[in-house]
Amino acid sequence: MSSRQKTPKKPKAAKEAGKQPRQPSTTTVLKNVGRAAALLLLAGIASPVSQLNLSPVYGSIPASLHHQRAMTVTAIAAMIARGSLKRYVPSTISEYIAVVAYWSPVIQFLLFPYSGKLGVDYGPLLIEGLTYLPLLFLSIVAAGDLLDCIDPSQFNLPSSLKEIVIPTASYITVSTTSKLASANIPSFVGNHLYFTRVGFQMLIASASAVLNPSKIILLAFPAILHSLWANPHFPSETAFQKANATLWDAQKYTLLARQESLTGYVSILESNAETGFRVMRCDHSLLGGEWLVTPSAYEKGQRQRETIFSVFVLLEAVRLVKPIVPHHEEVVPDSKKSALVIGLGIGTAPNALITHGINTTIVELDPVVHHYATKYFNLKPNHTAVIDDAVAYVADKAPTNPGSFDYIIHDVFTGGAEPVQLFTSEFLQGLHALLSNDGVVAINYAGDMSLGSTRLVLNTIHSVFPACRLFRDSPPSATWKPGDSDFINMVVFCVKDDNGKGKDAIKFRKAKPEDIMNSLARRSYLEPKPQWEIKYDFVEEKNGGKIMGRNDVGELEKWHEQSAVNHWKVMRTVLPESVWEMW
Repeated sequence: MSSRQKTPKKPKAAKEAGKQPRQPSTTTVLKNVGRAAALLLLAGIASPVSQLNLSPVYGSIPASLHHQRAMTVTAIAAMIARGSLKRYVPSTISEYIAVVAYWSPVIQFLLFPYSGKLGVDYGPLLIEGLTYLPLLFLSIVAAGDLLDCIDPSQFNLPSSLKEIVIPTASYITVSTTSKLASANIPSFVGNHLYFTRVGFQMLIASASAVLNPSKIILLAFPAILHSLWANPHFPSETAFQKANATLWDAQKYTLLARQESLTGYVSILESNAETGFRVMRCDHSLLGGEWLVTPSAYEKGQRQRETIFSVFVLLEAVRLVKPIVPHHEEVVPDSKKSALVIGLGIGTAPNALITHGINTTIVELDPVVHHYATKYFNLKPNHTAVIDDAVAYVADKAPTNPGSFDYIIHDVFTGGAEPVQLFTSEFLQGLHALLSNDGVVAINYAGDMSLGSTRLVLNTIHSVFPACRLFRDSPPSATWKPGDSDFINMVVFCVKDDNGKGKDAIKFRKAKPEDIMNSLARRSYLEPKPQWEIKYDFVEEKNGGKIMGRNDVGELEKWHEQSAVNHWKVMRTVLPESVWEMW
């Protein structure tokens, strides 16, 4: 018998216990949770950033049509597939997030020229399917791997819920971060190189690279070079010149200025065609424009810049409404009157008010719009500029300064969807309070008379103002017949006090030469045309009509998707597709 003793076998239970994985330390758990939270926060911030980059090409509402649903489906797919993926993908999957993020601006740049072919319905979804959604997928998978160190059994929950608490918390983190970032990013977008559309993307990619350092980042090097030196959307002088060269070669357009701001991507474009014009753009919409005095236009009698859109001249007819005053009272001249303008655009209507000596206050949310209107469209400086939210301004001024304004122009439509809070009964009541007793308000509204959304807005206006008349800014199509869809710009003229006369209280005087100011557009469109009046029977709430208060804005918002899609299609006929795609 050998002197060497055999090692006794361990009991089976002890052997099994030895195979149990060692529980991670508290430090490791905290470290993994912190990294997972950072990945989810970056994925949440990347959500509105992706939407920002799509908005100049598709508009903010069309870009968002499938965004939230796509986020939810992608997150669920990542949670379900995570276990199976472990057999096929490396454990270092988080290192690829930065690569995807750096390549996103390049992919968008390559796909934007096909936006017309991709269409407005699913084009944004396709682009996000190659940019943001892969980033979201990888982030949730990587975060899930890091959070495997947490034992679900420690939660005091039913066994059926313990396994889903961490995935659910991950999705809630991404979704909540997305909403918070979406609400706060506009307040500082454009303030710094990195706080721009492409800048945000580069910042997110860089943060991901720092969070997951790896040599794999070398795969992103070509994309980084492209974004910095070849992408015309990057906020640099080189990119600005590249965008201009491309626009000139393709369409003979010149980009005069551009700036990302809280209401969107704002730029000034000039067409160098024989009948040249200059426009102010905000995302996928136009805030206004003017025909330039080219040799061809001069031969046709044009001696000054003329507005492209007749509706802005029609708004000036607020001055032509005859006041209802007793015969013994003297009519107050314009030089002793005050006006409030809600929404600036390029400043066509407020410029006319200022020219007539009216003390004019302009409330405009976006400082870039005001700056560009002054610099490129000759907005006269002798006015009071209030760069603020109109809802806050009116709520503050109406109780303390009632009867302050003889004229109010309400002109805030943009991008296929009006800011709904500016059409609530509460906001309109504030305007009513600010009007003098014989004051007049002119409201620009774009809508389809056959839609419930338009009827809702018009009924709400009339519930506040006793008498209103509606005029379209152009004649209906020759093929239009009652009942057909008819999306138009209209101006609603209302008075504060009708003295019991109803619509008969609103009558327009003839325009004088000093009203026309040698303008071809004013000669054609300043006086509201009887044949363009829209006969509409207002239905007040007491008689069964719906009225929109601040708590009822969802009623109007539900119509925005189709309205914005239609607006996108119209805008593609106003400017060439390549102009919209180049920003």
